[in-house]
Amino acid sequence: MNRYGITLCQVVLAGAGLAAAQTPASAAETEPFKITNIHFETNASACDMGIQMSFDTDGVSELTVKDPNGQIVYEAGSVGGPAVTHEITEGFQERVEPQIRDLIRALGCERDPEEPAVFLTDLLSAWPEGKYTFRGSGEDAEWRGFAPLTHKIPAGPEILAPEDGDVVPADENLIIRWKRVTDAILPELGPVSIVGYHVVIADATNAEPFPPGKFPAQFDVDLPSWETSLVVPRQFLRTNKVYEFEVLATEAGGNQTITEGGIFCTKPIKPEDCETPD
Repeated sequence: MNRYGITLCQVVLAGAGLAAAQTPASAAETEPFKITNIHFETNASACDMGIQMSFDTDGVSELTVKDPNGQIVYEAGSVGGPAVTHEITEGFQERVEPQIRDLIRALGCERDPEEPAVFLTDLLSAWPEGKYTFRGSGEDAEWRGFAPLTHKIPAGPEILAPEDGDVVPADENLIIRWKRVTDAILPELGPVSIVGYHVVIADATNAEPFPPGKFPAQFDVDLPSWETSLVVPRQFLRTNKVYEFEVLATEAGGNQTITEGGIFCTKPIKPEDCETPD
């Protein structure tokens, strides 16, 4: 595996008694990654947790990510090497998100027998706190970057409105409200400092998979840490629809925790018929 050092062109001179000579090639320029990120994403409604990583460059053919102990936790390479259409410019990776036994016990989530379940200490020891090093090698440059990872995990926002299964008019604005997050999801994972919230609303009426070029309608908004409500304009809502929604809290270290709000429906759907389509 390429160690991302300077490549040397070695020229061996023939002839008795002549020593080998080496001529260094031009050193590739070192550039900082445009984006390097690693964080835990936790779903407080399902009690699962996992790692997400992302990066952005002008193009790499080989990439490694190392944890604070120098252990490689991610490796990637482009097929065909550094050519115009072969280099990777950006990437996003989401690891398996097992249920956390500690969270199941603390939050009362239902255990999913079909999903893996681990203790929190096992997950955190596999992904230690500290600086993660990103290194990439491209045709024109070497890339280097860093991203911090902490074990500070915020609690999921407590959603106040709408309630799961509410039926609302489609010709009026809808207000989504939640309580401000001030605590960690478990006491030992704090203290936390919330820097923002993220709200996602998606049309769940249409069954997946969607045909090419078609996507479910989605309302996706980032909000500052002092906000505890969001007005969804009536122009987004449609009659006779089922919508799923969630509110996500982001901690200063980058870790995120989601609370699923369930669903709400628009009239003329009746309350007894407000449910997620099969």
